[in-house]
Order: sequence, then C-alpha cells, then structure tokens
Amino acid sequence: MPSSAVRKQPLDRTSEAVNWQIAAMGVQVFEVGLFKPDANAHGQSVMIPRTWDVETVTKSVPWLRLQNADGRNIYIRPQGEHNLSLVDDLSAAAVRQMKGSRFAPALVVETSPGNYQAWLKHPRVLSKELSTATARSLAQQFSGDLGAADWRHFGRLCGFTNRKSKYMQESGLYPFVRLIEASGKPYSEGEHFLAGIEAK
Repeated sequence: MPSSAVRKQPLDRTSEAVNWQIAAMGVQVFEVGLFKPDANAHGQSVMIPRTWDVETVTKSVPWLRLQNADGRNIYIRPQGEHNLSLVDDLSAAAVRQMKGSRFAPALVVETSPGNYQAWLKHPRVLSKELSTATARSLAQQFSGDLGAADWRHFGRLCGFTNRKSKYMQESGLYPFVRLIEASGKPYSEGEHFLAGIEAK
C-alpha cells in the first residue's frame, strides 16, 4: 500500500482527553505528578515528579496509564509562573455560576461524580503572590476549596482514573477523570477582576 494511503491510527480516548486538556491550558511546559499515598509501604516514592513539554506529555500517556493502573493518581500543573488559576472542589451549580458572572473557565474537569475542577485563564501571566491571592479570591467567590487555592496547586489530568479509595465502586473500579469543557479562552471579567485584587 502506498505510504500516502496509510491512515494514522485514531487517538485512544485517554490520549484525546489529555491533548484537549493541555491545549486548553495553553502552557508549553508542565509539571506532572504521579501520587500514590501508600507507596512508602512498598518501598516506592509517594510522589513521582516529572517536568515535560507538551510533546513529552502526549508521548508519555501509555506510561502514565500503566502507573495509574498501579494505583497512582495523575496530576498536572503549569511549570513556573503562568496565567491560570485552579478552583477545586466545585459543584455543577458553582460552574454554572461562573459562566453566568463572566468567569467562564477555560477548562472544566469532573474529578469524581458531581465534583469539578475549573481552570480560569487570565489575560496575562501573574506573579506568584498575585496568583495565590487570585486563586483564594476565586475559591471564596465560588465556594471552592481554599486549601487548594495557591499559585501552583496540582489539578487532575483527564483520561485517567481517580484512585482515591473512597471513590472505589462495588465492582472494584474507579471513576474516570472526565473532560467536560475545554474552550481555552480567557474569562471576560479578567482585567477588571485582577485590578480589584491588585488594589487590595
């Protein structure tokens, strides 16, 4: 068969979700964390950290899938200062409230049934101090988790399972972390909101 007639294999669902998420975040270099709280008991590291560019994240999906199957939760965040804020532990109603008040997220991830993380994209890169203050203000405004509100908190990477024991189903399976929306767009209230935070 001529090479021009060879079709590329379609992406599997995990790779597709990962690609959509990292594209929506719009970052060139990521920190990926593979977390397994009981790993010490088996002589392993609780956290396996990696710093990868976009291409490496994509290529590493098969390895991440194996690690996930072995009990590790897969997390991601931008490397260095950035223009994103993560708001964790949101209800569906809170996500709707964001959209209705000009704070539409660039990315929405369902981390467990009925529980969401939202990444908001600011119009510019924020300093660490401003980024943390902004994340805390967003968490307060939309009833998110204040404990996760800082400039470099990890969010979950879509396409893998949430391995927290409390989410294990009767079948012994774990829920998938699902990509809900991935517009990649900055929220329209950005400049006005940041000006208010800086004034404080």
